[in-house]
Amino acid sequence: MIRKLTTTAAIIGLALSFPALAAHCPKDAKAIDAALERSTLGKDEQAQIKALRDEGMKSHGAGDHRAAEGKLAEAMRMLLGGGLK
Repeated sequence: MIRKLTTTAAIIGLALSFPALAAHCPKDAKAIDAALERSTLGKDEQAQIKALRDEGMKSHGAGDHRAAEGKLAEAMRMLLGGGLK
């Protein structure tokens, strides 16, 4: 009985957390856009970052949030490694 209640609670908790995770992608994309405005990167690097951002948001729109987070994180790493004003 306790095992069923614990399992049910865990499943409900997971189900309720998915919308919060899904909302994270647009915030990351906005942060990337803002950082690109003040970056010191060249046009080629900026284009690569924008492409990763776009791929991430496309994955987000398709419901593949793991892929979206991966692409957005890669774009952020490029920004941080390349230099910001």
